[in-house]
Amino acid sequence: MSGPPPSSLLRSVSCLIPLQGIICPGRSYLCRAWYALHLTYLRLSFAYLPIAGLAEWFSPVEPGTGLHPRPGSAESLKQYFPEINTEWSSVWYASRKGEDVEEIHNRIDGFLEAFALEVERKFPGTHSRVLFVSHAATIIALARSLLGDRESPIRVGCCSISEFDPIPDSQGMVGGWKAKRLADGSHLKDGASRDWGFEDIEIEHGKVVNDLGVPGSELLEEQPEPVGSQIALLSNL
Repeated sequence: MSGPPPSSLLRSVSCLIPLQGIICPGRSYLCRAWYALHLTYLRLSFAYLPIAGLAEWFSPVEPGTGLHPRPGSAESLKQYFPEINTEWSSVWYASRKGEDVEEIHNRIDGFLEAFALEVERKFPGTHSRVLFVSHAATIIALARSLLGDRESPIRVGCCSISEFDPIPDSQGMVGGWKAKRLADGSHLKDGASRDWGFEDIEIEHGKVVNDLGVPGSELLEEQPEPVGSQIALLSNL
């Protein structure tokens, strides 16, 4: 998907990894990013948008074990994080059947282009910087997409920050950025910790090992749910 050059949309993109092990409502691995974003919002104040396209990465689900979880809607999260903007609709949804390594990179490539188009449509001329908060695998895929290099050897630690500036005259979001810093933890007392990279995943017969779905979700496997780009639907709203 092609789109407007990133320099016409944003002057910088930053990516933050949440702290692991914090206490928050619901499943911690689905809430950590929200809590980190909430704490940042309290200091900086900005448009606070729910973005399902940057959800946690789950490897392909083991057949017959159900589906992976999906983050709650903006309306359901607002009781915990009242600053959430419920007027924003996610432009991309990951499959609840999980993804292999190539598929999460494809998801983030598609998300970035869709996100830029929707931001320009919803907030024309009022945006210049974006802060993405997500989990390690998703942030690594996001950084690689921005750089246009899926083989970039990036490892990220808790609360690390990556920052990107647009490359002049580049077209589209994917590959249209250069890194000012990658997985930087210099703002932390002890630096970035508990780092993770895709080389840490468990591989069997050349593929990532399947994961188990959520017990009780087996009956949902045949029910249609949004997956992939939602741009065509949103543009009609």
